Amino acid sequence: MISNPASGHNRKAFDRLQQRLARYPLLEQHVTGSPAEARALIRRLAGTDTQVLAINGGDGTLACMLGLLVQHWPAERWPALIVLPGGTANMSAGDIGAAGSPRRAWRRFFRWLDRGCPLDAPAAERHIMQVEGLADGNIHYGMFLGTGAIMQATQYAHSRVHARGLGGEISLGLTLARTLWGLARRDPRFYQPTRVRLSLAGSDTAAPAAREETPMLILAASTLERLFLGIRPFWGQGDGALGLTTIRAGAAHFPRTFASILRGRPNRHASPGNGYESFRTAHFELDFDGQLNLDGELLAAGRSCGPVTVTARGPFRFLRLT
Repeated sequence: MISNPASGHNRKAFDRLQQRLARYPLLEQHVTGSPAEARALIRRLAGTDTQVLAINGGDGTLACMLGLLVQHWPAERWPALIVLPGGTANMSAGDIGAAGSPRRAWRRFFRWLDRGCPLDAPAAERHIMQVEGLADGNIHYGMFLGTGAIMQATQYAHSRVHARGLGGEISLGLTLARTLWGLARRDPRFYQPTRVRLSLAGSDTAAPAAREETPMLILAASTLERLFLGIRPFWGQGDGALGLTTIRAGAAHFPRTFASILRGRPNRHASPGNGYESFRTAHFELDFDGQLNLDGELLAAGRSCGPVTVTARGPFRFLRLT
């Protein structure tokens, strides 16, 4: 197990969990306090016969660890993974982690340890996004990416929701409700489209590889099947590991159509002509000036740096503990 004690939920219960985990001789615990420590640990573990790697942290911790696996662990020997909701939002854990609230997830994990860590648990495969071309010059990894109104929603969550100690799907739900209200009223605090030139590759859609610059109200991409509160906003067809949905500024019939998209059942108005598109792809590029949200981390992009490239890496196998 690799744990990040600074993740949101872990800050509240870390010492108590560590004491209970110490009772299991099959479990080798590692606590990392920085990306450098995590990198050194992954490099060392890559030479062992580790079969299962449990990651106890938030969305950012999981993305960091998967990125380190891509970089430093031979793909043919990637271990099975277990995701535990140790962070604030835990959106990734909601799709591929030990099911339920943090308390229920930990109960399931302890039952799995009590049974001797069986490897025949139900499993799901997911990829991770490798993101390059950002202003800092670094390669980043994540399972959710967004820009447009997602940036205003993120800022609202940090300043008004997380600051009050709220986390998990409750915080995400409150943020979503407030953002939708702002978008429906075209409140300038939320309604701030971002001009983006999108290029698609590795897609089975009929969309052209390069597109005209468009004012995007919302652009969201993910390798997850389910986002928070059961949201499934990607309805494009094809075999690509990346789901990508865009909503153009001024999209017609917005409140009702967006509500249908959130339910995973886009209505008849969710069409390109009305400003709504969704794709499955293996790779895409974004050319714009602004910021994007990558698993909760705010990162700068700029045309002077070239396009931001997003590529699916994986798949990884995640054990779903029930």
